[in-house]
Amino acid sequence: MNVLMIGLGDAGLDHPGSEPVRRHLEYARRASGHIDLVVDSPSGGITEFGALTVHRTGTGRIRFPLAAYRLARAAAEKYPPDLITTQDPFATALAGLWLRRALRRPLLVQNHSCFLFNPHWIAERPVLFRAYHVLARYTLPRADAWRVVNTAEREIYRRKLGLPGERVRVLPVPCDLAAFVKRRAADADMEIRNRWRLPPGAPVIVWAGRPVRFKRLPLLFQAFAGIREQFPGARLVIAGRKNLAQENLDRAIRKYHLEDAVTWTGELMLTDLADVYRLADVFLYASIYEGFGRVLVEAGAAGLPVVTTATAGARDIIEENRTGFLVPIEDASALARRACDLLSDPELRRRLGTAAQEHIPVKFSPEKLFDGIVAQWRDTAGAGVRP
Repeated sequence: MNVLMIGLGDAGLDHPGSEPVRRHLEYARRASGHIDLVVDSPSGGITEFGALTVHRTGTGRIRFPLAAYRLARAAAEKYPPDLITTQDPFATALAGLWLRRALRRPLLVQNHSCFLFNPHWIAERPVLFRAYHVLARYTLPRADAWRVVNTAEREIYRRKLGLPGERVRVLPVPCDLAAFVKRRAADADMEIRNRWRLPPGAPVIVWAGRPVRFKRLPLLFQAFAGIREQFPGARLVIAGRKNLAQENLDRAIRKYHLEDAVTWTGELMLTDLADVYRLADVFLYASIYEGFGRVLVEAGAAGLPVVTTATAGARDIIEENRTGFLVPIEDASALARRACDLLSDPELRRRLGTAAQEHIPVKFSPEKLFDGIVAQWRDTAGAGVRP
């Protein structure tokens, strides 16, 4: 089957070995067809990766829906789609609805976060995001099927939007877990500690991801300051690109006197990130909302116990007191307390880490998720455009 996708941004879609390209090629292989992926990008142009073609609009965000519609109509002439799918319920879904009407092909709308009826999200940019919320309430009921990445969002679709639950499926993005489940040589810890200037024997807390505002790194630093009161030698390793921060994180670090206790690694390759996870004692996460939480899956697969705020995504990943701990959102004291519980009890860390390493690769098996996503494509395409 051929699939016409409308997405946001072309990050990682310029190299055949990148994770997004490899993932989309795997989708195409399992679907036995071709994927045309239309994305908003000021660069414009087309890149071919065999069964995947990336089309860049060459426009800004405001003109994106119309530009995406036109590019997609042209792409559909070469590879007539069996299905149209969009990355979000906003601008991409609007273009998807136009294509659904023009091509008479079913539309599957995806949602990779927790936007709907989310006051934390709306508070970030109230005027714009309220408008987006209205747009989503227009686009979603007009689609033929829906994919979300956590069970809480599925319930919102079912209860608050009145969408048929049997057509809303919970299917997170498949994660490549091979690097995280692989065993590390016993003598590697010291080399990794030396690389990041971590003192021998110092407790290590790790965080990974994009340091954007809703990840609440200032709250993470506050929690880590609380951990340092009980474990003065503890170190915090941040695996992420500091230049993506939407706030002054250095000021927050100085506020809690953590200048000599925080290490920024920058963005890491999966193998290097896996090494940091295995070296660490606790993975600490402070987001105020999260659609999924890929880093929580990766940390668990590496055998690292997780302490995280109880976002919708985290509640689907972490089993309380079995693979980690869930604490209330915006509660730095609870984050610190649970992390200290783990640092104080090596047997508890071992038990939770082992359970996570056994549980995560089974529940979030890439094979199972790839199969589930393609199965939804086939089911939606087979049902056709609904009245």
